[in-house]
This record gives sequence, C-alpha cells and structure tokens, in this order.
Amino acid sequence: MDTIFSVRNEDLARLSPQEAVNIFRELLWAEAGRIGIGISKIHVSSWIDVPDGGIDAIVEGNLASVQSDLVKPGFTAYQIKASESFKPWQDAQIKRELFGKRFPSKENLGSAIKNCLDKKGTYILVCFKQDLTPEQHRQAVETIKYYFKEGGYQNPKVEVWSQNNLIGFLKRYPSLALKINQRERTKFQTHKSWSQDAEMRRAFKAGQPQQEFIASMQNALRKNDRAFHIHVWGEPGIGKTRLVLEATRADDLQPLIIYCDSPSKFRDSDLMNEILKDDNQFSVILVIDECDSDSRSYIWNKLKYRGSRIKLITIYNDYDKTSGEINYLKAPPLDIEHISEIIQGYSIPKDQAVRWAELCDGFPRVAHVFGQNLKNNPEDLLKPPDTINVWERHIVGGDDPNSDQVRQRRLVLQHIALFKRFGFRRPFINEARAVAKKIEQADPQITWARFQEIIKDLKDRKILQGEYTLYITPKALHIKLWIDWWNTYGEGFDFEEFIEDLPDSLRDWFYEMFKYASESEVASRIVEELLGEAGPFQNKDYLRKEDGAKFFLALAEANPKAALKCLKRTVGAWSKEELLRFTTGRRKVVWALEKIAMWRELFPDAARLLLALGEAENEPWSNNASGVFVRLFSPAPGKVAPTEASPQERLPILKEALESRSKERRMLGLRACNQALESQHFVRMIGAEYQGFHETPQLWTPKTYGELFDAYRKVWQMLYKRLNELPDDERQEAVNIFLDRAGGLVQIQNLADMVIDTLSELAEKSYVDSKKVLSEVIQILHYNGERLPLRIRQRLEQLKEDLTGNDFSSLMKRYVGMNLLEDKFDEKGNIIDQTQLQIEELVKQAVENHDLLRSELNWLVTTEAQNGYLFGYELGKRDKDFSLLPLLLEAQRKANKNASVYFLGGYFRALFERNRTMWEEQLDALIDDKKLNIWIPELTWRSGISDRAAIRILDLAEEGMIDVGHFKMFSFGGVIRDLSEDVFKKWIEFLLKSSETYAISIALDLYHSYYLHKKSTHILPQDLTFRLLTHQSLFQKSEKGKRNQMDEYHWTEIGKAFIQLYPQKSLELADKMLEHFGEDGTILEGFHSQVQAVLNEIVKLFPCEVWKKITKYLGPPIDSRAFHIKEWLRGGEFYKEKKGALTFIPLEEIWKWVDEDVENRAWYLATFVPKILFHREENVCLARELLIRYGNREDVRRNLIANFSTEGWTGSASAHYQKKKEFLLKFKKKETNQNVIDWINEYVSILDEEIERAKIGEEREVF
Repeated sequence: MDTIFSVRNEDLARLSPQEAVNIFRELLWAEAGRIGIGISKIHVSSWIDVPDGGIDAIVEGNLASVQSDLVKPGFTAYQIKASESFKPWQDAQIKRELFGKRFPSKENLGSAIKNCLDKKGTYILVCFKQDLTPEQHRQAVETIKYYFKEGGYQNPKVEVWSQNNLIGFLKRYPSLALKINQRERTKFQTHKSWSQDAEMRRAFKAGQPQQEFIASMQNALRKNDRAFHIHVWGEPGIGKTRLVLEATRADDLQPLIIYCDSPSKFRDSDLMNEILKDDNQFSVILVIDECDSDSRSYIWNKLKYRGSRIKLITIYNDYDKTSGEINYLKAPPLDIEHISEIIQGYSIPKDQAVRWAELCDGFPRVAHVFGQNLKNNPEDLLKPPDTINVWERHIVGGDDPNSDQVRQRRLVLQHIALFKRFGFRRPFINEARAVAKKIEQADPQITWARFQEIIKDLKDRKILQGEYTLYITPKALHIKLWIDWWNTYGEGFDFEEFIEDLPDSLRDWFYEMFKYASESEVASRIVEELLGEAGPFQNKDYLRKEDGAKFFLALAEANPKAALKCLKRTVGAWSKEELLRFTTGRRKVVWALEKIAMWRELFPDAARLLLALGEAENEPWSNNASGVFVRLFSPAPGKVAPTEASPQERLPILKEALESRSKERRMLGLRACNQALESQHFVRMIGAEYQGFHETPQLWTPKTYGELFDAYRKVWQMLYKRLNELPDDERQEAVNIFLDRAGGLVQIQNLADMVIDTLSELAEKSYVDSKKVLSEVIQILHYNGERLPLRIRQRLEQLKEDLTGNDFSSLMKRYVGMNLLEDKFDEKGNIIDQTQLQIEELVKQAVENHDLLRSELNWLVTTEAQNGYLFGYELGKRDKDFSLLPLLLEAQRKANKNASVYFLGGYFRALFERNRTMWEEQLDALIDDKKLNIWIPELTWRSGISDRAAIRILDLAEEGMIDVGHFKMFSFGGVIRDLSEDVFKKWIEFLLKSSETYAISIALDLYHSYYLHKKSTHILPQDLTFRLLTHQSLFQKSEKGKRNQMDEYHWTEIGKAFIQLYPQKSLELADKMLEHFGEDGTILEGFHSQVQAVLNEIVKLFPCEVWKKITKYLGPPIDSRAFHIKEWLRGGEFYKEKKGALTFIPLEEIWKWVDEDVENRAWYLATFVPKILFHREENVCLARELLIRYGNREDVRRNLIANFSTEGWTGSASAHYQKKKEFLLKFKKKETNQNVIDWINEYVSILDEEIERAKIGEEREVF
C-alpha cells in the first residue's frame, strides 16, 4: 500500500542527471551516518559534464561493522546514469560507456575505474531511469565483467542497480523519499523544504554560545548506540527552531531530517504508523516544533525503544524537565554584537543598529522585526512581520488565543508593563501587591491568588525574569505591552489617583516608562497634560525633587516640545539666585535640555535655557549646563553634530551671549565661539539623540563645503567685531581664541586670507603680545607649511618676517626672547638648532657694539628672556676680559618686575669655565650687595659649584640673608655631587637644625641625590643618616599642611640603604617607627605607606626582636597606632591580597604571645592574620593554623570571617561572593581539620546570604 513516503519508478524517472547525482550523494551521506563511517570518505562530484574517469562517486575504505547493501566493504565506485536511452544490458552501450570509441583494453579504461579495480573495489553502475528485468540485470553484470576481464582484471566485483534497487534503499530514509516524490511541502518537510520557509530564510548570526549549541547537538545526533531524544527549549523568538535547522544542516544529518511544525500533525500520522511497524527500517531525525510536555511524553513513549535509527528533536518554549534520558538543550540568547549585525543586514547604519539591538535582549527574531521595520515601516517599529506575530507568540504560546487564560495573561502583562520592573518577593512584596491591586480593579476575577498563579506562569515561560524583582523580556515586548495598555485603558487616566498608593520605587519605575509615550496617541495626550500649565510641574518644587526631575526627563524624551514649554514657564522664569540654589534635579534638567536642543525648531529656546543655567553654574563637572551649552556650537557634521540646527541658525544665540550684560554669559559666549571655530577634531558622547522611540534626529550636515566655511567666517568676524568692546580679561581670552584656532582654519583655502589678515591686525594692537602672534605663525609654517597653497605660505612667510624684523633689537626679541620647540627641528622632524646660530651672531654684534646690548638689558634681566641663559653663556664666552660684567650686574640691580638671573646665570657659567678664581671673587663681592646677594644661590646653581661656593651659600643662610628654600634647587641637575662630603655634611647639619618644616624635605632630597645616585661613590654615614631618618619633624604633624609627596620615597630608599649598611642600628630605627606608626602628619601616616618597606626589612633581619617591640604597642586594647600596626601585619590592599609582615615572625613566637592571654589575643589575632588560604607543605598558612589551634572559639571564627570580608572588588557583588564561595568549597575538599571545615561552613552560609542580598540589589538597579 502506498504512503506519502512511497517512491515510484516515475518519481526517479523524473529526475534530471544533476538531480540524480544530488539525490545519490544525500543517500550515501545518510547511509554513512547509519553505519558509522565519516562523510569525509565519500566523494561525489556535482559536475556532471566534467570528465570523471568513468566514476561519479566513490566511498573509500569502508571498515564499518554494520552491514550495508549501499556501501560495500573496502573501496566502492559508482557510475551514475540518468538517461532513458541508456540500456545497460546491451553490449554496445556498455562498451561505449567503458571505453568510448577506443579498443577495449586496460589502457583505455577510465582512470577512476582502473583505480577502483586496482584496489579490488566494487564497481556499481546506478541506473535512475531503468527498471531492469532479471534477465536484463544478468546481461548487464556479465557484460561489464567481461570487459573488465578483457582489461586484465580476473575477478572484478560488479553490481548494477536500477530503479527497484534505489526504491529499496530509499525506504530506509523517509526524508529523501519526500524529496523525490515531491511531497515535502505537505505536513512533513525535508530539511531543504523547511529551510525555504520565510522565517528560516532570514540572515543567521551565531556567537560562541550558538556555535557551542550547534556542536553539542551534532555530536549527540551522531551517536548510533540507541534512540535519542533532544528537547530544545527557550523563550519565544530566541531562535530555537533556527538553531536546530543550522545544527542539522551538516551533510550527514540533512538527508535524515523530517520537520513537523506541530505535534498534532505527527501523532497517529502515516509517518508515525510506519515508524511503529515491527519490520520498518526507517532511519530518521524527526524534528517536531511547538511540542508541549504532553505531546512530547506521548511521542517519546512510542519511539524510545525503536532503536538507534530513530532520533527525536522536540522544540518548545517551556523547560519541563523529567526523569529519564532526554537531553535538554537551552537555546542561548545572541550577543548584542551579532544582534546588531542582524539589524545592519537591513541596510541600517551600525550606530542605529546598536541602539535598537539593546532592546532585543538577545532575541534574533525581535532583531529582524526592528531591521525590517526600520527599513520599510519606520513609523511603527514594533509592527510584527506578516509571516509571524512575534508578540503574540510570547503572550499566547501554544494556548487558545481566545481563552480566558490568555486574556488574563495579556491583561496582567499590560499592567506590569506600566513599570520598568517591580518587586515580587519579600522585602518588596508591597510593590507586587500594588500592581495586583491595579489589575484587580480592571478585572475582579484576577485576585491576589490568581495574580500569583499568572506571575508563576510568566516566569516559567521566561517572559518575566528575575528573582526578587521581576522585569519583562525582551525589552521590546515590554514597550509593546506598555503601548497596548495606554491604547486600551488610557482614556480618562487620572495621574494623581493612579500614583497615589504606589510605593516610591514603583512610582519611579512608572515614570521611566513614559519615554515611549510618543508611540501611543492616548499616552501622548497624557504627557501633554502632565507638562501643561495644569500639570504637576507648575509647582516649581517638583523639578527640585529627584523623582520629579527624573519623571520630567522621561517626559522630555516622549515630547520634547511640550517639555521645553514647561521649562520656559518654570526654570526660564527663575532668578539667577534661584538657579544657583537649583541643585537636586538640576542634572536631569540639563540632560533633558541637551536632548531637546537636538531638534532644530527647539534649539534656540533650549540653548537660551542652558545659557541661563550656565550663568548660574553650580556644578564642577564638564557636562554641566555650561559645558553642554558650549558644545551646542560645535560645527561638527553628521553623527558628531550636537543638533539638527545649522550653524547659521545657532549664530543668534551666540551673538546674544557675547553681547550680554552678564559677564558669566559673555564668558560662556567666548567659550562657545572657541568651540564653533574648532576645525580639526570632533567628538561627541552618544546618547542625547536616542529619545524614547523617536526617530533619530537628522543631525546637521553641510550641503556644501561653502556652508561650513561660511559658518566659520561668520563666527570669526562676529568675534573680531566685538574685540575692542570686551573688558580686558575677556579681550585677552578672545585673542587667545584667534591664536588657538588660526592654525586649523588657515588650512582652509577659503578662510586663509581672513585668518592672516586678523593675525596681522592683532600684532599691531597694543593689548596683544606680538610674540604670541609670531609664535603661532611659526608653528603654522613649521607643521603645515608644506601642505598650504604657495600663495598662502608666502603670505605667512612675509608676516613672519614682518613680525620678526631684521634689526638687532627685533632679532633679540625673536631668538633670545622666545624659546620655541619649532626652532630645534626642521619640518621633517630632523634635529637642527636655528637658535644657536642666530644667538652667536647677535652676541658677536653685542660684543662689538655695547650700545646695542645696553638698550636690551632692561628685559634681558627678566623672565621675558626665555633663551637668556644661552645668550648669556655665549656672551660670557666672547667677552674677552669680562668687561661687560659690571654693566650686567647694574642692569640686574635695577630689575624690579619679573626679575630673573637666567641671563646672568649663563654669563656666570662662562665665567666659571674660563676663570674660576674671578668667578669666586665676583660671588664673594655679591655678598654685601643687598640687591643681588639673594641671587647668589641661583647664580651658583646655574653656573657651577665648589666647596667655597657651598660654604658661601651656607654662610648666607646662617646669617638669614637667604632662606632654607634656596637649597632646594641643588637637588636638580646633579650639581651637588661635585661637593666634598665634608662640605655636604655641613649643609645637611644646617638643614637638620633648621626650624623650617620643609628643611627636612630638602635634606632628604639632597641626601638621596648625593649618596644614592648610581654615579655616587660616597658611603652613607651612620650617625648623620640615623639622625636624618629619625628627625623629629618627620614624626610630628606639620602646621603648614602636607609634606612633600617625594619625602616617603626618599626616606624609604635611604632607610633601606641604611639597614643594609648598619643592620644592628636598624633596631633603634624600628623603635622610632613603631612608636609613631600610622600617626597623622608623620612620615608613617596612612595604611600602605612606602616607608613600611623599611620596617619589613628590619623584621626580616630581626624577627624575634622586632616582634617583642611590636607587642608593646599592638594591644588589645586597640588605639589608632595598634590598628595601623595590625593592618601592616596583615598586609594586602583593599583590592589586592598579599602577605603581610606577620608572615616574617616565627610561628612559635606568635603562639607564645597568644597563649599568654588566649581570651583576649586569640580573637584579636584573627582580625589581622593575612587573609590568604592555601595548602602547601613548604609554607604554613597562618589563617589555617589559627583555626586549627583556636578555631573551636566562636569569637575567633567570627573575627576571622570579618577579616576575610574586609575587601574591595570591581564588577557585580554577587559574582564576587559566588567566586569566593566556590574557592572556599574547593579548599574544603582537601581540608582534614574539623575546625577549619566548621569555619568554612559558617562562612559559606554567610556568603550565601550576601549573594542573595547582592542579587536583590542588582536586580533593582539594572534594566
């Protein structure tokens, strides 16, 4: 009797040659899977017109133990014929097939046939369009054998298959049968037919979890030891069916697939009846979609013992694990990167795709909804495709869509969707009750008990997720349900009544969902009412509350226009004093205005409000109102543009700010002008453009380059026009803007002349330092000159020459007055020194004509001479008898404002090199010069040093003519290392005696440079070093604030060197350190000071001795010093564990100390024992040893837990505690001591509570 799986002769006869080859390939693959040989041993060419050596398919080396009529043992070669004219029983036909027109011989056989016969393989001729009689079959086989024997093969293995043989082979594989008889579009589908379904044709993306899922399924399906059932489960739209399709796409699995989209179509079907027949030999992988628990159990019960030829894959939303051998596979969510790629596949830009991908929560089907609608239906992004209603699949599942059960489920979901999330278990059960109360008002049949039943069902379906706080997933479904609620129940909505009895957190979550109100006409009207004159924001205090401001931000995303009107009535009417007091809620209002300003028609008023808030700025961070206002004027195009409004449309606001009577507003206007003239680097933090479900604003992009250039020109000209009208400080700010932006804008050919003209005019203005203009021109030419058009470069070169000048005075100001990096490198980055040559020439002129020099001296002796040292040095080298020295000294005496001996120091350097005696005499002479003696230390440091010079400086300090601070400069440049040790010690002695608190800091710095520099040959002296390290000022709090940040480093390095040289003396140092350990304001303050390394080294040398000293201060009782000492002993940092100093102390000494007072010291030791657990024979774990000895005490266990819980981490708290718990349980497996095991059990119990508490908090903080 025929069934839908019957294959008839005419079905085979209908196949084209290509189709016949394809079918035979799949037949071989299916058989290979059944008998357990790899498909890599099967080779079937798809090229039917390419010479194949007489063979179309081969199977190499079949060693399978399973008997097969289709695949012979050893080597098998198949010749496939699909022509009605081919008659294999006729000698001429066979001869022509084997030899063509050539003489029958071995040489003229096809190469592939010879290869088969040489390997003693089986040659099989497969005839798709012939149904041979027994006699025809005999003749065909004998004819082929005859010709093979003629070719020298005496015992060839030959078979000839015709339609009846093929039909017999196909009976085992119903999927192939459906494909051949063209019934694959009935209730059962082949893999190929299934893959052509609309939903299966969409782009497929797989991350690592999906690839692992596919590999796991394929491995399971290739097992041939028994019948196998895989149940795939997961939320609707997560991609279950598609994953199964992709997993079974493998060549050896695909021919076995029969897909059925419903269990009802399979139950009691022809296929099921055929499978259940005792004599049936079907080999099939049966895929049944939407297979609920009852159907799954029924079908598996029927198939379970039908042998390894049957493999069952069922697919359903719910996880309903039962006992038995079913293999459960959960379809994993797709990572956001691949979800984004799905959306991008619809020609959506990546930045847009990422935005919507976040709402998909890993559901590929939802991603396809967004992608398709963004492309074809942007006005309704949640519209389901015509092939499947995605949202109904989530809500209805496999139930009757018209049932009360589904109706109630939908109603509950819509009400839940009003809130971003809600608490369901204690301690947040009041939130669930508040939601349930709203639902019961809509449907009295949904009581609290029924509400809980529905929630459980929704959690089982994975639509609701979370433990203590629940939320709807995917987010897109949540938004769809929120919109549905408003469209269904929103008319006549009373806001005050609705929120009246809501808990605070639930109220906040209710507010946040309003950002999507633009998708519902009803919700949109409610938003307008809330933001209107009769809404809650008419009370200005409402915006000054965090929840009110947060609500406003959500409403602004839904309706930016109404939100702006609301702000104009409120914030826009406040005085500057009120705006200064506006703190709570301010951040949300600024964010809202940043979003509102994105829209072209709303930009002006939004910008004005930000300007008002910026005028009354009270926030220190960069994205405050001032920062947001300034960035609104960036000329950045496209995705980095701050708004839809063009620069031309923004200009009036900029003009208003610059012309304002308010200084704060004018300064903001200047900052905004600076931003508006940026031409090189554009950046913007994304986010403001994403507002609810609104389409992204069409951010400004210039239609032509001319539009962009015109924007720059108008701002530049407007600012220049205002220049003379600005107050002095603002004018200087404007000048700086021109100079800062000139380099970028001059590269724009259309603007270059305007920029150069402005620079020329600025250089002429009395309030502009022409050297700054010259510096900018030089920089432009140096870095961009080669890229500039010749005409523009020539103009800049001319301006440079004009500003530089060519007379002595001008060149002095250029090369001695300016120290530019650009003078040291050419335009290709090669090191040159343009300045040196110019200075040498200027010095030559000055030596030859003193009058030239005399006219420049008034500024050479000030900070204005940026290259003064180099000029002074060259001058000193060329001044033959130092005849200019009196002139220079006199000029230095007369210097008042910004006086500097930088120039004179260079001259003295030459004096030091050329005439050391005269150098000494001149410095001696300056001692009595009341105007210049204060400069002696710096002149010495800049020119050179000697013992005599050092004593001179020391004498000045001792006489009070210079202060201690003058010694500081000698720690730079290594100058001090040229002193003799005796003289250097005198300096240190002086500094140690000084009453100035910073003197010790200078002493440490000098000491470190003199004794510890790698080039030093001096040995630390014992007594002086000890007195330095123990100086009283290091161990008392300074009245002048914090000490130098380098003091710790210098003290530590000197201390470690001291210990190495004088270990016995180090015990006295330990005494001093322990006495002041952790004391505020001392060198030992803080918990992780560098100086503790010194004490660590002493402990390593003398552990027992130092331990005795430690115990004097350790406590209990515990004071501040004891607390710091125990933290040092414990070791580690807040985020990093490491061994502390306690590990250097012999264990017997520690236990001896504890045993002297177990009651007070055992628990105390538990608070600072290093919090590290390990099992190692070569090392002792102090924490474990403590538990072994004293772990029977509750106070020891409790304090050790507290010790181990003093920590820091990054990431989620629950994950941190879970990792910690897993470590303890792993440690416990190797533990043998009961005290340690009991402690671990107690700690794990506490960690379980912490994990739960952390998860509760995390659920409520993350959307």
